[in-house]
Amino acid sequence: MAKAHGVSNERMNQEYVHILFGMSDAGSLKVTLSALGIRETNQVLAFNESFSIGPLSGLDTITGMQNRQLWMMERDENYSLSQHHNQENQLVRMVQTVKSIPHHANIVIWVADNAHDQTGLRFVLHVLRDRIQPVHIVNVTELYQSAGIHGSDGFVPFYSGAIDRESYLLIVKKYSQGVPLASDQRRGYELDWLRLAEENQMLRLWKDAAIISCDESALDEIILSSVTELEVEQERNQVRKGYVSAGSVFIRVFEVSQQLLGTSFILSGMRALVNQGVLVSRGYSGDLNQFLLRRAQVD
Repeated sequence: MAKAHGVSNERMNQEYVHILFGMSDAGSLKVTLSALGIRETNQVLAFNESFSIGPLSGLDTITGMQNRQLWMMERDENYSLSQHHNQENQLVRMVQTVKSIPHHANIVIWVADNAHDQTGLRFVLHVLRDRIQPVHIVNVTELYQSAGIHGSDGFVPFYSGAIDRESYLLIVKKYSQGVPLASDQRRGYELDWLRLAEENQMLRLWKDAAIISCDESALDEIILSSVTELEVEQERNQVRKGYVSAGSVFIRVFEVSQQLLGTSFILSGMRALVNQGVLVSRGYSGDLNQFLLRRAQVD
């Protein structure tokens, strides 16, 4: 009982509860809050999910969560291991935790302009739909562009990890309390979640400030063009001919698409193209560094 009472007191001391959609992002925020000397009154929660991919239907129910888990396990052999090591951040536990945030605490949701964060935002607002208290948002992409933080190179970070340490520190220092969502904005996000859950496509992309539901094969052309470009570059530089590493292809797809997608999803797309006979492969297909690819020869 003493332990439970201690946890309760700790929760009561939290003035702000921050919600993020990645373990790395949460770690960066914790370190920065500590550096600013305000960690004690700020709780940081993190979902350990890739919201830009996988099923969304009924995601706040046990059945929906199980369906998603099975889909992820079929496509990512490391998914179960990651879930095991981060049990507090599993979907079912995080939904329970979010629902039980005390009414006195200020909720701050951190996002950037990518389908992963933005889908996660809409899901959390759906989970919190019965909460009367305001919910606050920190959009690091918008702040980096509009708050005089960025340089003159025109760089726009579409995920938090792309922001340099000094700029991120400034964002947290000035805006960690977030901006309260107007009631119509909040309702709009909740409705958008219902749209995404009903469409229930397996891939979501960020385009023109909106989340677009897509078929899993939507990035196939970018994967194929990336393989072709890397083959040409290797030939030009008189490096090995024929095959290119899947790791290099992933980096190229990431840079060209400007979408926050995990390596497992892109790797699954590469394997699908090999199975279709469009690409030819060599090496172990479960490792980006050992998996080699080239375009199939056309007769």
